[in-house]
Amino acid sequence: MMNKIRLYHCTLASLAILAYLTGEMGIVHAWLGYGVALVIALRLLWALFGSRQVGLMRFYPSFEGLRADNMFTHPAISKVLMLGIAVSIVAVVSTGVAMDRGKAIGMANVSIVTTSFADDGKRGHREGNREGKEEGFLSEAHEFLANMLLLFVGMHVTYLVLFKRPLAKFMVFVPMQTRKD
Repeated sequence: MMNKIRLYHCTLASLAILAYLTGEMGIVHAWLGYGVALVIALRLLWALFGSRQVGLMRFYPSFEGLRADNMFTHPAISKVLMLGIAVSIVAVVSTGVAMDRGKAIGMANVSIVTTSFADDGKRGHREGNREGKEEGFLSEAHEFLANMLLLFVGMHVTYLVLFKRPLAKFMVFVPMQTRKD
């Protein structure tokens, strides 16, 4: 089970990093984004039909038992960061798919234009302005959310390295050292 979780983690992290780094590379960025979407969809199916350990409750923080003396090692901190990553990555993928409208994977919407709108001769001008404003907003939201994702990932990695180093090593496939007595 844990090896499957590590493989999922590695796949999602790799695709997300590559998608972020290829933000200006058009079709490559879009395909990587759809790859992230596929991994998220598979993860949701796994959460719904898999064992309890991989359920969505892993992302909901419980602050019960959080005190000053365990503030940095309490599971709620890690879960808050994971929830921030999950919400950010779903929002980034959603805005990316909304902007692309399936063009990168050959599923572009077929637009239906009414006769009066098509006949007025200004269809392209009006449609272009409407889409330009929408895409401008989506593009800005997509970029903002990608930066928020990067912030949450940075905090997540920092937290694990500082306070949960064995778990951090385990998740990135670093061999665990065995103690010799």
